[in-house]
Amino acid sequence: MGEIAGGGFFDGRDRRDRQAFIVFLILILLLMGDWWL
Repeated sequence: MGEIAGGGFFDGRDRRDRQAFIVFLILILLLMGDWWL
C-alpha cells in the first residue's frame, strides 16, 4: 500500500493509469467473486 500511496516505482504522471488499473483489478475481483458464488 505504501507504493500506491506515495508513488513508489511510478512517477506522478503515471498515477492516473495506476489508479485506473487498481479500479479495473477490483472490478475483476468483484466479478470473479460473483462468478464463484
